[in-house]
Amino acid sequence: MIDLSGLLSKASAEPIYLQIVSALRRQISSGSLAIGTRLPSSRALAQDLGVARSTVVTAYEQLVAEGFAEARRGAGIFVCDVAPIRPPEAPPRPQPAAVPPAPGMLQPGAPDPAVFPARSWARCVSRVARMDPLSLSHQEDSFGDPELRREIAAYAARWRGIECSADQVLVTSGAREALELAMDFLVEGEDIALEAPGFTPTQRFAVARGWPVRWLRAGERGAEVPRQMAKVTLLTPSHQFPLGGTLPVPQRQAFLQAAKERGGWIIEDDFDSEFRYAGQPVPAMAALDREGRCIYVGTFSKTFSHALRLGYAILPPALVPRFRARFFQPSAGAAITAQRPLAEFMASGQYDRHIRRARRLYAERYAAAADALAQWPEALGTFRRHNAGMQIAFHLAGGLADVRICRRAASAGYGVRPLSPHDPEGRSGGLLTGFCQSSAADLPGQIAGLRRIVENGG
Repeated sequence: MIDLSGLLSKASAEPIYLQIVSALRRQISSGSLAIGTRLPSSRALAQDLGVARSTVVTAYEQLVAEGFAEARRGAGIFVCDVAPIRPPEAPPRPQPAAVPPAPGMLQPGAPDPAVFPARSWARCVSRVARMDPLSLSHQEDSFGDPELRREIAAYAARWRGIECSADQVLVTSGAREALELAMDFLVEGEDIALEAPGFTPTQRFAVARGWPVRWLRAGERGAEVPRQMAKVTLLTPSHQFPLGGTLPVPQRQAFLQAAKERGGWIIEDDFDSEFRYAGQPVPAMAALDREGRCIYVGTFSKTFSHALRLGYAILPPALVPRFRARFFQPSAGAAITAQRPLAEFMASGQYDRHIRRARRLYAERYAAAADALAQWPEALGTFRRHNAGMQIAFHLAGGLADVRICRRAASAGYGVRPLSPHDPEGRSGGLLTGFCQSSAADLPGQIAGLRRIVENGG
């Protein structure tokens, strides 16, 4: 029997069920409760603690929702594969000492490889290899593994509010391939609108194709609807890259209406919307699309692993036959070996639990990084707390050259990136600062070291 005696207090203002959640969460995070341990039945634990059974049921439901435990039908509640999580750190002191540099410190947009659920993933790969080995080396459908496409469709409905069928899902070698395929297919020699600042690879791709490019000036709340819509418009509405703002729902609807009137298309790059640390997620733009004008692009590189090289596009129904007629072979770069195991991983509920766990960790690290940057004087620059994403855009004050600073920082072991190369109009300068791969305890010192580099002008 799990011993929670002495950890609960009926005199506390905190509800009993939350006290139970906190106590079990600490034991799971510290490793005191091993992975796979079966928790006592709700009736048994309620009797042991002298509380109502419904109180324990509510606590267990919360643990399952947070990814610390899983419910197995007919078997009970079991501890999940959750690595030890550090307790909250005390607020950092002003001007903490810099820690020794690690390669690529503060690299933006990079998930923490230590968060990757290696053992759970290995079990899925092993199970597929035993049960359906042919699926690891052979694929007939040019749109990707049918099981994975079904799971992606269900995931998009569950997390992003997008109602679609597996037939609309196209598996690609990362989001970048999905974006380029969609642009290549839809522009058809006409014009394209891209955010400025925006994602440099898509900017270069469009320019290299020789398409007329209309630059949409993006601010802290995304881009404004232009007077004249381009044939294709590429947006990052949930978390604008690289500035970080969220496009308000009325502006999303206005873009969709303008695309309908133009007979054009919206490509929604939803690269890291899972990582929102405050408030409720804003529905995907594709979830608001009633006219079939929006192509949704997602990726597993941010949420799961860069190594998988898997992304996907969700096409409006009218575009599916046209895409199938053109793409009659599977993507050469979309790893066949990983697709069925990923479908298995998602179907088991482990992918959702992984995202919830990663979001908890990244939220703690985001707060630590933002608090440390908030200590910088305005003479160096400013930033906005968007409470989302995997990077923070710090806008440098005039006279500070971001490229030079980043080069100097790289020699000291930092992975921060300059903002200016993302702006073809040359109106933005700053630092893109990551936080996901550093612990909350290390971030204040790392950012203090970066501050000294900035203060020296790079």
